[in-house]
Amino acid sequence: ATSITAAPEDSEVRVGDEVILRCAASYDPMLDITFIWAIDFRVIDFNAEWQHYERVMNEDGVGDLRIKNAQIWHEGRYTCTAQTVVDKDTAYADLKVVGVPGPPGVLRIEEIGDTWVRLLWSKAAEHNSPILYYTIQTRHFWALNEDDWRNASTSPTILDGTMEKADVTDLYPWMVYQFRIIATNEYGTGEASIPSLKIKTWDAPPVVSPTDVAGYGGRNGEIIITWNPVQPWYFYGKKFGYIVAFKPHDAYDWWYETISDPETRRYVHRDSYFIPTEEDFQVREFQVKIKSFNVKGDGPYSLTKVIYYPRDVPTEPPTDVYARPVSSTEAVVWWLPVVDTGTGLQQYIEGYQVKYWRKYDDPEPGANRIFVPGTVNQTRLENMLPDSHYLIEVRAFNGAGLGPPGEHCEMFTKRPPPSEPPRMWRYVSWTGQWLYVWWDHIQYDWLGNVSFPLYYKVMFRKTGYIYGKVYITGWHFMDFPMPQFGDYELMVRGRYEGGDGPVRMISIKGKASLTTPTINFLFLLLLALCITGL
Repeated sequence: ATSITAAPEDSEVRVGDEVILRCAASYDPMLDITFIWAIDFRVIDFNAEWQHYERVMNEDGVGDLRIKNAQIWHEGRYTCTAQTVVDKDTAYADLKVVGVPGPPGVLRIEEIGDTWVRLLWSKAAEHNSPILYYTIQTRHFWALNEDDWRNASTSPTILDGTMEKADVTDLYPWMVYQFRIIATNEYGTGEASIPSLKIKTWDAPPVVSPTDVAGYGGRNGEIIITWNPVQPWYFYGKKFGYIVAFKPHDAYDWWYETISDPETRRYVHRDSYFIPTEEDFQVREFQVKIKSFNVKGDGPYSLTKVIYYPRDVPTEPPTDVYARPVSSTEAVVWWLPVVDTGTGLQQYIEGYQVKYWRKYDDPEPGANRIFVPGTVNQTRLENMLPDSHYLIEVRAFNGAGLGPPGEHCEMFTKRPPPSEPPRMWRYVSWTGQWLYVWWDHIQYDWLGNVSFPLYYKVMFRKTGYIYGKVYITGWHFMDFPMPQFGDYELMVRGRYEGGDGPVRMISIKGKASLTTPTINFLFLLLLALCITGL
């Protein structure tokens, strides 16, 4: 009689792994035997590849079942039937598939506040492993892309696997949000639920004030006040704007101005009362502060900033202006700052204007200009032309205008580096242990238009990488240990007084990549020598 001798056993498999269910039978050798597998009493179709089922019949009387890339839907009761034309025998086994949880059910919004939202959801499928906790994620209107989901703050902080309700906290008022929830068990984190419907939190008074409040006094009683506007997600309500408050330092009452445009960065107020008098000596101090508002109320004021209204432009020029070329297109300039006005007090200076132009080729009105703060007495000049004669002028300035210029400083930029990189050759030692590289030694042309060479920079790096090891040498050759594996790049460029020259690059394959071609070459060479000898 047909009888199953090795029945399948109850098994457990993780999603994505492979499992084999054993099944072997004894039978009359005069008959043919067939093994029929079924899951939950449905016969398995082995021709359907998407089901990941495969027969294993490596010897007579054996009909194992292999499940490749197990999935949750592979779970169930498997039946092995050993059948001949005369009789049959059947055995059963249960397969349990464990894995990460499924997505939680539909996410619903029960209640909305200004900084919180109450959510409800249905429990996710456990997949034979209890859910440890849930994670709620949010995405607001100003998210950079559709996948910009962030973990939300919740109450309670830990959402254990038994919960189906929670409050999301620390939200922006008057902001459009979407939510989703993810379940986690000991096998990992499952898929996220379908995002909720978009909702908008209630509005509230703003709590963020503008930053970097600054300003200066201009001419004819002008006070210029500047700030960085508040980001849109801090508006917290409709009709957002700013209230600018300012007053002279010795005054009691404040002036208030309302700005209705939330993107405004600057406000100018003109009043002849603000012009400094003889009693103010050189400057008149003002206090400035700004707060934001919307339909729900006003926010807090920013820190009070002191700005100055000068009586006049600076009267002293910077002295000892000196410049030094760094390359063919850059230079560094510095000067002695304006300090003493002859009264023993420091003159009010907001900053310095550095102007530079080619002496014989550029008109002065079209010169390049750089503005630096009053606390700085040096700067870098860029985008200059090689081998050119430049004039440099430095002036102090404040809100009233530019002061007198100092003496012009003259400077010559360096000659440019050559436009062509050096030619380069390489040689691998016959042992394959060393790589020898040499390149053209650049001869300086004293009468040419190329700057003087200083040294060479050699970089050795792996292909696809940005950084590598850099060597500095005055010779025009180097040797390196031959790399064992991978592809590499070797780059050589000259360093000149006028800056870095163009780069020459060659590609190098590791010694392992050269092994097979080298053996083939030696074999062909030996074969040719043998034929020649014959």
